[in-house]
Amino acid sequence: MNRLATAVFGLSLLAAGAACAQPGPGGPGRGLDADGDGVITAAEFEAASLQRFERNDANKDGVIDAAEIDAIKKRFEEREGGNGGPGGGPPAGFGARMLAQLAAQDTDKDGKISKDEALAASRAQFAKADSNQDGKLTGDEFRMGPPPQR
Repeated sequence: MNRLATAVFGLSLLAAGAACAQPGPGGPGRGLDADGDGVITAAEFEAASLQRFERNDANKDGVIDAAEIDAIKKRFEEREGGNGGPGGGPPAGFGARMLAQLAAQDTDKDGKISKDEALAASRAQFAKADSNQDGKLTGDEFRMGPPPQR
């Protein structure tokens, strides 16, 4: 459980990876826009989130556990220069945001993220980003991100 607390300093890679993507040919969101029509539907967003979950569930037991979260954290540390954040701590920047989002997905606080928890987070993230509530994310919605919270 302490490992999950450490992960709070980091990232979510299930839903957050999708949050930073942009639809369109050749853009970072190209993997989310499965049919290449320039928009990301709720189904495409959820399918990408499910693929990320399955990729990170290394032992294929249906949950992302503390050891798998540690592996995710390590990958982000390596991508961010190998030394994490200030003083060699947890990842900073994008990695930190992703780990924090990952930790937030553990809604029952059991130290693991189930597929249901990950998909619920993905659906909530999509709904937040879909500013006009039309069931699709356009490039503008991705660039703007979710509306500011008040």
